[in-house]
Amino acid sequence: MANPMYIEILRHGPFIPMKRVPEITDGDMVIPAKFTPKEPSTYTELENEKVALDTGLKLILIEFLDNLIYNNIINYESAKQIWEKIEILCEGTEEVRSNQRTILVSQYEGFMDKLKEGITKVFERFNKLINNLQLHDNYYEAKEMNLKFLLTLPDHLEQEISATRVGRILGRITLEVLYGMLNLYEP
Repeated sequence: MANPMYIEILRHGPFIPMKRVPEITDGDMVIPAKFTPKEPSTYTELENEKVALDTGLKLILIEFLDNLIYNNIINYESAKQIWEKIEILCEGTEEVRSNQRTILVSQYEGFMDKLKEGITKVFERFNKLINNLQLHDNYYEAKEMNLKFLLTLPDHLEQEISATRVGRILGRITLEVLYGMLNLYEP
């Protein structure tokens, strides 16, 4: 079972035991108290366990990497640094992700069926697009997605599409249920 502290390590970095250095007065000058990292030889048993969590998490991350990514992260010292590099290598920078979101929204807005494409192929392409949008934090209401899907289906389903739209159930069913209902009419 994974340690719940792993998420905190990925967010904030490894645990670093600190010690308080008291305020120092040198004549008229006062150097305020501060915290500095402890020497490893002075760690308590609990502090040693918390420090070791970063090493354990690094090993877990490295275990699942292919050689290409491994070669890009080998010199990083903390699990947080490794994780951030993996995110950039796999998903790109925030600017790249923003551009991907823009492209996906544009694809959604212009989504249409292709010539002689059946409902299953339309559904597969549309569902993949919806999943990619959601991976990029773009969500649409069920009613909007269902209506968009209906409007892109082949003409031979026009009667079933009209009946479904009149039934006003678009906001209460999932895209998969809608596909299942209409797939019955696919030749």
